[in-house]
Amino acid sequence: MRIARIIEYFPPHIGGMERHGLILSQEQIKFGNEAEVYIGVGSDKLLPRIYKMSLQFLPLYNKARRLWFNIWAYFAVIKNHKKNPYNVVHLHGDFVEAFFGGKLSKNLGIPAILTIHSGLNKKFLKPKNAKYFDNIKKIICVSQEIAGDLKNIGIADDKLEIISSGIYLDEFKNINSEEIEKIKNSYSAPVIICVGVLRKSKGQAYLIEAFNKLKNSFSSATLLLIGDGPDKKMLKNQSKNIAGIYFLGQQTHPEVVKYLKVSNVFVLASISAPNDREGTPTVIMEAMATGLPVVATKVGGNPILIKDGVNGFLVESGDSFAIVAAINKILSSAELCQKIKERNLEDIKQKDWSVIAQKITDVYFFK
Repeated sequence: MRIARIIEYFPPHIGGMERHGLILSQEQIKFGNEAEVYIGVGSDKLLPRIYKMSLQFLPLYNKARRLWFNIWAYFAVIKNHKKNPYNVVHLHGDFVEAFFGGKLSKNLGIPAILTIHSGLNKKFLKPKNAKYFDNIKKIICVSQEIAGDLKNIGIADDKLEIISSGIYLDEFKNINSEEIEKIKNSYSAPVIICVGVLRKSKGQAYLIEAFNKLKNSFSSATLLLIGDGPDKKMLKNQSKNIAGIYFLGQQTHPEVVKYLKVSNVFVLASISAPNDREGTPTVIMEAMATGLPVVATKVGGNPILIKDGVNGFLVESGDSFAIVAAINKILSSAELCQKIKERNLEDIKQKDWSVIAQKITDVYFFK
């Protein structure tokens, strides 16, 4: 099968969608398919066949750039299809990509698949905009919330598939025990960890509030915040009088795994901002792969991964009291921690990239 993948941002540009696009392409190639990728930003050296748009002087995350990328990709795919026909076009985006993908599908006579990676902008979620998806064969949503939003504007249920991203379980094995021990000895237990961009939608401000309350029960507790972002200065100011909080900045994936290995609880306190809503976070899956109990808010795809009281706890977003109560419950029961660890290590097997990539590829054949 020949696959044309259209995805504006690609590694080494950092982001969950970018990593998803690369790994999915790699896995599909392993299955014996040909995956040719059309990108706007990123490296064209990561796969055998990547096409990169011109006009790189346009600023990132700019409406004009996005429009130009989709126009460029539209004609580039048509040109290469004439030389060696594709069987499917797989786009990554939302309404804009659906519009161009639908036109490609009609023009080339092949199905178009669209993956939506993050929460949709509420102002576009109107029944009149459902028409953008008319010529898309299947819409892959990484969370139930995204699927629900699309149903509410009139998208048929049988057009939607809910499939999250995946992780490589092998990356969590054979970690150097001496390095783990060295990191562990650098911080006082218990260790709470959060991995994510430092911005409003990730809710670190509520986690810091919760951690301050947690110190009443666990005075030696440590909070590790991995990531960088626009709210870093504000969050540091919020934390300056609270002992035990460490801002570790951006870390490589292997380093993130090590920090997860030394922690006791993973927390993701996301909120649903109007134009920045959670998908199904890879970081929660990575925490599960290390056996960590997870405390997460009831937004995006978090409830798909975390079953309240079974493999972690779900709390209302913006509620620091609920966050600290859940952390206290976990830290107060070694038996509960062990049960959660066993459950997460079992459940996460279904999120290995080999499984996820096959599920996505199977969607191409659905009638």
